[in-house]
Amino acid sequence: MTDKPTQTDIADPQVAEWISQLDSSDSELRQSARKSLTKLGKPAVPALAEALGSASEMRRWEAAKSLEAICDPDAVPALVEALTDDTSVKWVAGDALIALNEKAVPEVLHALIKDPAEFRDGACFVLHHLASDNEDLRDTLTPVVHALKSLDSSMTVPVEALEALSKLSAAGS
Repeated sequence: MTDKPTQTDIADPQVAEWISQLDSSDSELRQSARKSLTKLGKPAVPALAEALGSASEMRRWEAAKSLEAICDPDAVPALVEALTDDTSVKWVAGDALIALNEKAVPEVLHALIKDPAEFRDGACFVLHHLASDNEDLRDTLTPVVHALKSLDSSMTVPVEALEALSKLSAAGS
């Protein structure tokens, strides 16, 4: 987490309080805080994205779960970064990216180009689901998913991810 206060912290102390409650040992308080942040929606996204960097696994998990419910594209960079988490947070962040559908794809592909090993498991989870669930993405993402599952993935994933980005750009023009 950053040392300087975020705009959200300054603008709304209630958001900061709810964020701090996301790792409470009191499950009712924790769930109430998550529901409040989810109900607030988009204004809570910056603080929740920041909470994904918390030392507390519970806070990261609850933040990812909140972001999944809010489903705001502004959360994509933080959620993609959370795919490197070595806890169950990775899978909740993946669920949140799946909920964002095609809005999450370019950032996931860029992460795979940059560092395929670090993002491999989480990206495979996300892209596999999106390729299965979204017919428009199937042809573009399936080669990336196959590359992620291959023995030589460190060499093939960046190439396939770049190709997929190229296809998405051509389709969007």
